[in-house]
Amino acid sequence: MKITALLAAASIAFSGGALAQSRTADSAAGTPTDGDVAASTYGSGTSTPDSVAVSGGGQATAENGGTATSESRARFNNNNAHQRSVAAARDDDERARSTTMTRVRKDGEVSSRSMSIYKQRGEKPVIERDSSRSGN
Repeated sequence: MKITALLAAASIAFSGGALAQSRTADSAAGTPTDGDVAASTYGSGTSTPDSVAVSGGGQATAENGGTATSESRARFNNNNAHQRSVAAARDDDERARSTTMTRVRKDGEVSSRSMSIYKQRGEKPVIERDSSRSGN
């Protein structure tokens, strides 16, 4: 039996005018998919002089009686937007977790960072990191 937790993109935007010089950053991370568990997340953000926007999501899968969860949250005000996605899966001898955090400021600073970790019992963890930054 295969369990999949999928979270579609959560997106929030605040807009006040025409598009001008925009800045964008995005990141994604995922665990190896050759085991019984896997997790991946992604996020991106955009800033213009008049708006801020973020989006992201994640997916986790577990086979053979494991569990999988994913969660994504976004919040914003007139000047900032933040987005966080977490996906996790586990079974008796494997664990996978992925996290992405994206931050956008109206002044043009946009950053996104992702990290995933996969651990099998008796083995060293496999870690992947990705990040990007634009603006100030």
